[in-house]
Amino acid sequence: MVLRGESALLTAIIFIGVALVIGVAMLSYFTSIATYYRDQVDLSSHLQSEASNVFVNIISYDTASSSLWFLLKRTDGSRSSFFVIVDMGSEYSNCSNIYVSNPYHDQDGILCNSNNDCVQATPVYRGPMNGVYVPWEGVIVDFSSYAKTAGYTLSDTVYVCRLSNVCEFSGSQGLCSENTIVKIQLPSYAGVIRLYTVAIYSNKPYIVGIYEVTVS
Repeated sequence: MVLRGESALLTAIIFIGVALVIGVAMLSYFTSIATYYRDQVDLSSHLQSEASNVFVNIISYDTASSSLWFLLKRTDGSRSSFFVIVDMGSEYSNCSNIYVSNPYHDQDGILCNSNNDCVQATPVYRGPMNGVYVPWEGVIVDFSSYAKTAGYTLSDTVYVCRLSNVCEFSGSQGLCSENTIVKIQLPSYAGVIRLYTVAIYSNKPYIVGIYEVTVS
């Protein structure tokens, strides 16, 4: 037998339990929303920082060897690596075609004329274009959609390559003030080359800069 007072108490406990469940659910929801927006703010800040702190300058194109040379520099003095995608006009370059000059191993003053004074780029992403992202008109879109709209090269496979910062070779500490010199070995038929600078956030690549040069 259940007394009236016990029945009222059970009812109150049930209502409190339901309220707690709803409260916990609402708290989890708003926490997830807050976490999402905080992550979006952090992402935006990181992409803006990479876009503004990576300086790119095309140096020259060697027609004899079909090699494009360019300079990379972090204006904030960071010793962090660089990340790039190279569009050769009809396909995207494999990272094995991209080299960073190591001046500390250069014995004759001629860049990348031996295996010791050039360091090959390493791949951090190899896969479909929709696995790379682009901030565009206030939203994040995949690279495939962006390239299709912009009339850029479409391909089944794209490579994001890590380039060592030249200051990584020196072994010194502190701010980096040196220029990183990069060589890209291109096919002889290359015409318009696009160099995309990339930022990595939560293990995902985001394009933050585009540089175009005609080499033919």
